Amino acid sequence: MNSVLDKQLCDKYPKIFVQRNLQPDQTAMCWGFECGDGWYWLIDSLCNQLQWDIDHNRYPQIEAVQVKEKFGGLRFYVSGCNENQSGSIEFAELLSSTICEKCGQPGATQTETGWIQTLCDKCKDEGNQ
Repeated sequence: MNSVLDKQLCDKYPKIFVQRNLQPDQTAMCWGFECGDGWYWLIDSLCNQLQWDIDHNRYPQIEAVQVKEKFGGLRFYVSGCNENQSGSIEFAELLSSTICEKCGQPGATQTETGWIQTLCDKCKDEGNQ
């Protein structure tokens, strides 16, 4: 994810991304958001839901320890979540397999490039040129 979007998420959700500037021996969040810009709104929506629940339902404060793409899907690893928070994270991870990681448009998991990625037809075609 580009540095502008990275900063926006960290500024908007400082409690969730408190580990963002820690050292590599303390967290994998130090590497930033290891995914494309197309998932920005999905991560933003997930964090909005999680922080709202934390603030209004006395859920435990979670901290992201790593946010990345793996096998074409979002992986959002946290410390200290409850069953409801875990369900929200799993739902966002599932949704990511239908959203182009590059542009955010509807997409599908692709393997033609040798990598497993979730891309829309346009981004897939651009990658094959």
